[in-house]
Amino acid sequence: MKAFTTVFLFSLLFSCGLFAQRPTIPTDSIRIFGMTDSLFAVSFEEIARSRDKTDLGNFKVTNHRGEFKKEYRDVEGVELLTILKKIKIPVEKPRELSEYYLIFRAADGYTVVFSWNEIFNTETGKSLYLVTAADGKSLTESSDRILMISTKDFNTGRRHIKNLHSIEVKRI
Repeated sequence: MKAFTTVFLFSLLFSCGLFAQRPTIPTDSIRIFGMTDSLFAVSFEEIARSRDKTDLGNFKVTNHRGEFKKEYRDVEGVELLTILKKIKIPVEKPRELSEYYLIFRAADGYTVVFSWNEIFNTETGKSLYLVTAADGKSLTESSDRILMISTKDFNTGRRHIKNLHSIEVKRI
């Protein structure tokens, strides 16, 4: 009976671990909405066809402690600012933009928040990329599309977003 109980408990713990994993859901477009003049969407195909691609070299993903987790080789991407500059936030005075923030959400619920100033008024904004190719192939068929990276972060995994599907603009 003791052996049965041990096997049963082990099986239960193992199966709980299996169900705790969230499935990867590849995304095909990013929806930008919220406190903007209008809803805006961009497809991964549009991003991949962009002429504004940048060769980013290799990109290492590290966790919050700086420990290596993954490396993408021969990364090519489009600067996120080229897309975000197309949205219009209705303000009476430019200084009001300091009260806005953007919420980036992945298909699995992972969320990252940036202030408007952080994106449009610092080097951080120029370091945000939507990856179009890595490891010698397009991300068109990858389970990581749409992939956003921040190349200037010290611990890159915190704002490494796989399967980005929406950006919501809000005001404090």
